[in-house]
Amino acid sequence: MQRLADRFPAATPEQLLGGFVPPPRFAQVRFASYLPGPDQPTQAAAVAGLEAFAARAAAVEARRRVFRRAAPPEARPGIYLDGGFGVGKTHLLASLFHALAGPAAFGTFVEYTHLVGALGFAEAVARLDSPSATHRKARDAADVIRLNCTTCGKCRGV
Repeated sequence: MQRLADRFPAATPEQLLGGFVPPPRFAQVRFASYLPGPDQPTQAAAVAGLEAFAARAAAVEARRRVFRRAAPPEARPGIYLDGGFGVGKTHLLASLFHALAGPAAFGTFVEYTHLVGALGFAEAVARLDSPSATHRKARDAADVIRLNCTTCGKCRGV
């Protein structure tokens, strides 16, 4: 029997990046299927904010296709959701993934951290920033939307 310490699994960068999709459980979710808590106004605001974000991202992508030039970092779209367990962050991010026209990347902080660990920082940045990459990246956080925690009520939206 082979010991775990003697194993050296390998994956290509393409295999690693190819896994940046929503979990199967979230394959069919959309903004319309998210049910914000009636006592949590930031959840409804998050849906509206993400729908607007998707529209802005589509506009940026359309302009980029016309001019065939990468946008400067400050103009690149990005999104960050913050909230407690079970408030719907994954549902909303998967909905955003599905709403974006063309290729997109779906990843958690931990997954991006693992990607950097596997490829090294410079290679991960190069792969994620490549104009020929098959994924749109969630880069600099341009918008921050907080979802109120439905259990403790201590979270407050910003």
